[in-house]
Amino acid sequence: MPAGPFSFRHLVRPLLFVLGAVLACYALALVPREVHPLELTFNSMLDHLLRGRFDVDPRLVGREGFTIGDQVMAYWGIFPALLRLPMTLFPGWRYLDFTIGSCLIALAGMVATKLWTLRLIRRELPALPAWLDRAMVVVLVLSGAQTCFLRFSLYQEVCLWAALWGALFVAAAIHAQLRGLGREALLVMALAAGLAMLTRVSLGIGLVAAFGGVLLIEAVRSRADLRGWLATAVLPMLLLALLGLMTAGVNIGRWGNPFTFADYHHYNYNEWYPDRMVRMAEQGLFNLRRVPFGLIYYFAPVWVLRGADGQLLLEATRAKWIDAAELPPSSFLLTDPLLLTLGALAILGWARHASVDRVRGIAVALGLAIPAGLMLCAVSMNFRYRLDFYPLFEFLAFSGLIVAGHGGAAPGPRWTAVLATISVLASLLVGAAYLVGRLGPGQLLIGDGVGAYYLQAFGLR
Repeated sequence: MPAGPFSFRHLVRPLLFVLGAVLACYALALVPREVHPLELTFNSMLDHLLRGRFDVDPRLVGREGFTIGDQVMAYWGIFPALLRLPMTLFPGWRYLDFTIGSCLIALAGMVATKLWTLRLIRRELPALPAWLDRAMVVVLVLSGAQTCFLRFSLYQEVCLWAALWGALFVAAAIHAQLRGLGREALLVMALAAGLAMLTRVSLGIGLVAAFGGVLLIEAVRSRADLRGWLATAVLPMLLLALLGLMTAGVNIGRWGNPFTFADYHHYNYNEWYPDRMVRMAEQGLFNLRRVPFGLIYYFAPVWVLRGADGQLLLEATRAKWIDAAELPPSSFLLTDPLLLTLGALAILGWARHASVDRVRGIAVALGLAIPAGLMLCAVSMNFRYRLDFYPLFEFLAFSGLIVAGHGGAAPGPRWTAVLATISVLASLLVGAAYLVGRLGPGQLLIGDGVGAYYLQAFGLR
């Protein structure tokens, strides 16, 4: 069902609410509290950027820095640093910690964007089963990306903002499925992809690839009126190119190469873990041979269990291929079963019915699969990297809702309720384990067994 005519007054209340929430999050930075030096790294990055420099204060970034000559670089994108621009109005802003506020803004933006996408599907497809709609509301608020990653830190801030750009891209792609692909949807896709490149490159690459796939397919479909299509697409392409040039400029300033996002030969942590240099030289930062362990890490984490010999299962494989496998053990099969089920139904629906949406949907899904693929073959497997999977999972899940809304296959009410309940309970448990546990190589923390580790972490022994 098409929406009514747009009116600016419809946005006044939401915008005032968002503005108030954002100001409250900035005010959090003014609350006195003990701050770890690393959390001020983006303050230092902004301070140096305003002076035309790309390095950061080595006393703040510490081991996470990259020493090149007499300067120390950080590899994180500059967007979180730019978020701190309003703080420059306050005296002593360089020592104000905005990390928690920034994480809260990103998290709230994620939830709002995903609920908006669901609302759009509901309005366009009144035949969508009510139980699916209600279950998705619960899942999008209380599980998955919204619940598992509430350990707010500089590391988490980068990943949460990247996930927000992913959610925004998915919202535009779903809007295009329901109402057609126009300039507005392309502009949102381009903006999300460009900002992701300035935040977290692994996810940014996927969004850029998905955007490029959509452009290519639409150009082929519009070859009879290619000039008209270019008139629609030129502004979004220019926007993405501008943000891409900004990203390239930062890379040149840091590493001397527009296509280098981090040079791990200069990573300060190498001094504490010299085996990582050997592993990187022999196998690279990304290697397809790590995919089997990656699938185990993200879907069936038996690597935390011990075999009959007393050693961690797959520890020899882990030591050969992986720098660090971070706790807590988790599986998307438990934290996101409803999303995965709906995604599978979307793929089956596309396989059975040829349509424009199918071709465009496959192009978007293939692009969004790139970040997930990179995480499966990365030299380190950290818990927060799971956020790179969610744009793919959620795009496929929303597409599954569209299939169901058109009368396609859908899980029944009881099955849907079971999947949603499992998702919420598992996400809350995993999120709590993430909060009480320690970061870093998990194999170094569970010498007495993973059960004993978490009993102690939760204060139960």
